[in-house]
Amino acid sequence: MIALGLMASAATPLQAQDALSLVGPRTEVKSIEFRFKGEQTVPEEDLRRKIALTARGGMVGIRRFFGFLPFVAPVGVHPFDPLELQRDVVRLRNHYWQSGFLKADVKYDVRYDAKPDLVQVAYIIDEGPPLQVRSLRFVGDSGELSLPPKFARDWTSFVRREQRNANRFGKDEQRELADSTTRWLRDRGYPFAMADPAGTVDTAADRVDVTVRVRPGLRARIREIAVSGNHGIPARHVTRQLPVKPGDWYDAGELERGRQQLVQLDLVRLALLEVPRDSADDSSVVVRLDVTENPPRIVRGEAGLASGGGLSGEVEWTHRSFLGGLRTFTAAASAQTGALSFETPAQQLYRVALTAFQPYVGDRRLSAAAGPFAEYRNDLRDRSRAVGFESSLVYAAGPLRSISLGYSISHRRILDYGFGKDLDPVEYLPLLGLAAPDAASRLGTARNRSAVSLQGSYGRLDKFANPRRGYVLRPRIEITAPGGFNTSEYLLFDIGSTAFLPLTPRIGFTVRLGAGRIYPFGRSLRQIGEESPFVSLLRLRDVLFTAGGTRDVRGWGSQLVGPKLPAVSLISEGGQTQTIADRYAPVGGLARLLGSAEVQLPLPGFGDAWQSFLFFDSGRVWTPDSRFALNAGELDQGGYFASIGAGLGYQTVVGAIEFAVGYKLNPSALDLRSPQGVLEALEEGRPLSSVPTESRRRLHLHFSIGSSF
Repeated sequence: MIALGLMASAATPLQAQDALSLVGPRTEVKSIEFRFKGEQTVPEEDLRRKIALTARGGMVGIRRFFGFLPFVAPVGVHPFDPLELQRDVVRLRNHYWQSGFLKADVKYDVRYDAKPDLVQVAYIIDEGPPLQVRSLRFVGDSGELSLPPKFARDWTSFVRREQRNANRFGKDEQRELADSTTRWLRDRGYPFAMADPAGTVDTAADRVDVTVRVRPGLRARIREIAVSGNHGIPARHVTRQLPVKPGDWYDAGELERGRQQLVQLDLVRLALLEVPRDSADDSSVVVRLDVTENPPRIVRGEAGLASGGGLSGEVEWTHRSFLGGLRTFTAAASAQTGALSFETPAQQLYRVALTAFQPYVGDRRLSAAAGPFAEYRNDLRDRSRAVGFESSLVYAAGPLRSISLGYSISHRRILDYGFGKDLDPVEYLPLLGLAAPDAASRLGTARNRSAVSLQGSYGRLDKFANPRRGYVLRPRIEITAPGGFNTSEYLLFDIGSTAFLPLTPRIGFTVRLGAGRIYPFGRSLRQIGEESPFVSLLRLRDVLFTAGGTRDVRGWGSQLVGPKLPAVSLISEGGQTQTIADRYAPVGGLARLLGSAEVQLPLPGFGDAWQSFLFFDSGRVWTPDSRFALNAGELDQGGYFASIGAGLGYQTVVGAIEFAVGYKLNPSALDLRSPQGVLEALEEGRPLSSVPTESRRRLHLHFSIGSSF
């Protein structure tokens, strides 16, 4: 009762509320908000972590109804404790004090509704002026800091940068200043460097003069790198993955980068670095590297669900120390079954592959992988089977900073080109007006490819699993190898880019851009002018660009942005054969442009794992080379198409679950018309405008489970 009395006297009066004296032990907190008098500097998320009271949040009825689902945040119990409210005020004041706001004032408002027995709590905060750094200097133990002359310019740049960035001075800023100073020294040979910032506060002016006392200690070279815990890995295989070696100056930054690369290897579970003080002599130290190994063999599996491919999964068996050392051997089998697919036809892909991986090829940043594969696919491109061999040589300077030289050779047998179900091209290409029967008969079913590729990645992300800030660029060049093996020859350029930008602590913005171009040459041009352009284009179908789908231009089905045709089937009824079409098949093109903008928003009343998003997607797929142009009028569909939409996402241990709805802003002539109607118009020679449109075709649903990037 005393606490309630204090609360009633401290709280600002509010209208249309019940008496606070009615608050009882079963009263719960409906909502918690923060109101600021003047400027807000400290993020609200930081403040919520400092208080003990919790709120039920919104959508209580929906959350209770779906509470049996594992990914729905439970409502739970959120009792209101007046004494805890008082303690929260003290916690917030202390947090502001430690953050450099010496005059911060924190109060609260409480509104009580007796009928549901709920309170609404509002913390009212006046941050006041922050404690600003007036001066910043670095000194040694005995006055002037003494460093080798070769560091003079770098040290001056470091000091000026810290002085330029010095603003508010709190506990976190003090700690960061100490860390940045010791990092600078430890990256230049001082393994035991220390820094101790301290400030003299002028409370009247809200200013502080900061002095950082620096103790560099011994500057040392690495005398030895001692490896322990390596039962199945030779020590030299571990140390050669590090960017420093005995005799080099100690460099904490380089050692940490090497440690991070070590733990990315399959056999290494954990790697810890230490420099014992008792190992130091007058000029050198011993670096101890403690390694924890994973079991040498492992079986892994993962599963997911995608709109186009339905239930999908992969199983891998890996020998993590194949033939000794850190090389690996992996046997993998993957299946995209098409079961429970949201699209027609369901896309199937079955693949087995053997891969040998060598992490060190003359240099720690250079690795190689190679192995054979076999696959069967039945998707929008074709129904086919293939065997081949793939290899790559990768130079990785760091995360998202790599370049890869690859070579692949494959033989593919086309069982069905996808434009006619179980039909030979000679049966449907003339029907669609795309080729004469003799040209269609020369298309063939064998596709051989031998290609060299060069691709890279360059970027920086704050987090790899769910990034909020950063960017990634992924360029790729591919060219068919000489030698006469290839069915078609081409040069391909492609680049994709993604940028992440946080607008607020809980709202993010993502932009994706992409562009690609294919230049056919050699055998691809051999029959140009002698056959239908569509047949010539079809020979390149395995590398043609497409767009559309859950991970691309949402609002369209997989690969269905741009040129597409009705997929023809024949049925027999009453002794008569009829042509039908229940879907479209993508044609693809020699050029592609993609663009996407997405805003990620929190979902009120649900946990941090939930997220909603709004998007604008766009793309264009076309063939700028006139020698391959279909010149099919409205069937070409080479324009730029766009969509808008919204969706929900939830982060799970197996990846993100996402559901989205896309709306076509400028559909093509085929996008709003049924494939059957378009086929009948083509057969009868009628214009496509005679086929009625269906407004429901503007909408497209997308659903996926599992990661993709």
